[in-house]
Amino acid sequence: MDADTNYWLIWVVYCLACAAFYWVWWKVTRLPRAPWISYSLRALMLSLMLTPWYANIEGNTMAPALMVFALDTITIGTDAAGRALVPLVLSLLMAEVAATGYYFLQRKSKKTVKTES
Repeated sequence: MDADTNYWLIWVVYCLACAAFYWVWWKVTRLPRAPWISYSLRALMLSLMLTPWYANIEGNTMAPALMVFALDTITIGTDAAGRALVPLVLSLLMAEVAATGYYFLQRKSKKTVKTES
């Protein structure tokens, strides 16, 4: 098989595994009394699993940033781990902002429905 085909096949398998894990995570984080925590945990996990970053400095091959961070920390050291940690942290922050925004939109729409009734 061609290396490019293998690359996309690995990404498809990874995304399918992420979808299966996320489905279970969705069921586990169903917290009706704390919807903000549910939204937050779901957004953070999705961001953690699906944020891509360059697998090596010179190449253009992408890999999950969490894996790049872990492998850079193990093989090269903590100095090189920061290159994947920065986009991962930014992605986590944006996911948290999005989850909080979604929570307040849901809360506002529920208040509007209650006042109209």
